[in-house]
Amino acid sequence: MLRSRRHPPLLAEGPPFQRAIAHFNSSSAGRAVTGLTRTLGVPKASVGASAGAPNLVRVTVAWELSWYQWGVDVTDPMRPVLELGKGGEIDQLDAAAKQWNALVGEDGRLRLAGDRAQAR
Repeated sequence: MLRSRRHPPLLAEGPPFQRAIAHFNSSSAGRAVTGLTRTLGVPKASVGASAGAPNLVRVTVAWELSWYQWGVDVTDPMRPVLELGKGGEIDQLDAAAKQWNALVGEDGRLRLAGDRAQAR
């Protein structure tokens, strides 16, 4: 069976947001959030679909005076996490990015809110 290059197969197990979080946490972007969390405290976070890119999950991490967004390709674990944007005020974010459905622990690791499996 031939697979379309337009829609590559999902390479990892589990739901897309959880795969994106696992990839994010092991990336340089995840390490940056860990360092910023030590300095700035625990941020707000959201994980959601990236408009116009079906394979990309958008991760938003925001503190009171700064925010960052990254894109995580859930079909290619070898592709680096991409910085999509950053800014100084949470009001600059669109409504979808402010759906705070994720948590960053004191250890700086991202997880979905209510996901006990990732809380370990």
